[in-house]
Amino acid sequence: MEKVGKGTLDGDLRLVAGIGEGDARQWEEFVERYTGWALYRASRWCKQHCAHRALDMECGIQSVSMRMDGIIPSVSGRREECDEGMDTYIWIMEQLKRKIMKYGGKNGSRLSTFVWTVLNSRELYVDWLRWKYGRVF
Repeated sequence: MEKVGKGTLDGDLRLVAGIGEGDARQWEEFVERYTGWALYRASRWCKQHCAHRALDMECGIQSVSMRMDGIIPSVSGRREECDEGMDTYIWIMEQLKRKIMKYGGKNGSRLSTFVWTVLNSRELYVDWLRWKYGRVF
């Protein structure tokens, strides 16, 4: 299957259909498009709930974000990296993969609008809190 165009509603629908059929290339395209947004959301949540602020640990998300911007973090003087942010990122991407199956392009809504809405929903945040801390929320 060829790479789906980013600029059309039809392309968005084909991308989601391909992901639903298990097409790894379509999933890679989705990840390429929305990784930045998912990393941003994971970073915001983790900063609010970080248990390692006072400790000598680097945030794993910051390291990945720097690499995505073409900055290679210095190896000398580096501290141990916290994996909680990356665990959150992976959890978010798994949730998006599941939730985008509901995307239908209703009223001409683009996939980017759908993904942005999911990432900024209270429902996703509460689900994350439950995943992270258990059913206390």
